[in-house]
Amino acid sequence: MRNLNKSTWIKIASTLGIVIIGFLIMSSLGSTEKQSNKHEIPPEVRLVKTESVNFGDLTLEIEGNGVVQSQRTLNYVSEATGVSLFAKNDLKDGTFVRKGETIIKVDSREVENTLFTLRSEFMNGLAAVLPDIKVEDVDAYNRWYNYFINLDIHKTTPELPEILSSQEKIKLSGRGVFSKYYAVKNQEILLSKYIIVAPFSGYLNSQGIIEGSFISKGQQLFYLSDAKNVEIAVPLLVDEINLIDFSKTPTVKIYSNKNKEEVLRGKIYRKETILNRNSQTLNVYVTFYNKNLNPYFLPGNYISLQISGKKLFDVARIPRYVVDNEQNVFTMEDGKLGKQKVDVITIQGNVAIIKHTVPDNMKIVTTILQRPLIGMNIKSSNESLELKEEIPDIEDSGQLSQAD
Repeated sequence: MRNLNKSTWIKIASTLGIVIIGFLIMSSLGSTEKQSNKHEIPPEVRLVKTESVNFGDLTLEIEGNGVVQSQRTLNYVSEATGVSLFAKNDLKDGTFVRKGETIIKVDSREVENTLFTLRSEFMNGLAAVLPDIKVEDVDAYNRWYNYFINLDIHKTTPELPEILSSQEKIKLSGRGVFSKYYAVKNQEILLSKYIIVAPFSGYLNSQGIIEGSFISKGQQLFYLSDAKNVEIAVPLLVDEINLIDFSKTPTVKIYSNKNKEEVLRGKIYRKETILNRNSQTLNVYVTFYNKNLNPYFLPGNYISLQISGKKLFDVARIPRYVVDNEQNVFTMEDGKLGKQKVDVITIQGNVAIIKHTVPDNMKIVTTILQRPLIGMNIKSSNESLELKEEIPDIEDSGQLSQAD
């Protein structure tokens, strides 16, 4: 009984020892966990790109494009019938003609002979009426006599002298002087259509006409285009039109999309006043002089241009994509993400022009954030760089400032 009690006590003591040791181990582990819980997890800091905004003055540039076309293009259709006696370079495509140079001449001998006949009849009628006029009015006779002696059957008939009395008018009408005079003038007009002279220097566009070929009335002859004095019709939105100062002639920089190093200067000389219903645009017409016939600016080329607009004061340029639909931008303020409303004046390409309604040197976040939370910790990954005068590449720019 005493041994059994002793064995029992040993078991009880062992059990108590195990319980106590387990309790101590659990207490130790619990305190360790509490100690570990006391270490604060540092908040997440997101790395972003930022750019500083500086304000200054800016002359706007409105971008546009269009197709070059000649300011002067004439379509010549024959008003004469006959054999071609002369055709400059057989009227081949690309033939250059100077102002005043004969382009084509049609055989006009029959028309000339008819004209000489009509002039002769006119002179005969006038000679017959001179004695009657001399009897009644010596002054009128002297006027008409001087006119008569200056007539030449081979030269253009001059305008009739002024008629000062009804008797003078009656005598001239009775002899058919007026009808004969106008018959002569009509034939002179017809004769002028048998020779075509270039009204300005330009280039021909034609299927070609060989000397000696027959030309009929109504036949298409050629197009004459001035390739040096050219223009571009540029469609612009009404908002863009309002950014141009028309109180003085706006200047334009013209360049080819194929070679942007080739630049010419032009100016706006007219604009439309009727809005295109489909595109809601107005055309402004830019004229320029292609002196050396640069192939990039010949009629038919599609080119781009920049129109000098109004000068804005105390504004800044920021990347267009950082402005949301409600004209807000994300900012960095004391290492935290903020939001600031901006006042956008206009959008130009990838850049938004804003008014000075925000603090100077405000840092805007240019990184596109996924699930942005206002007040979250952020850190700038780049230093501020000064904005160049040209519109910067948004991905590489560092600071947004403003230059004239």
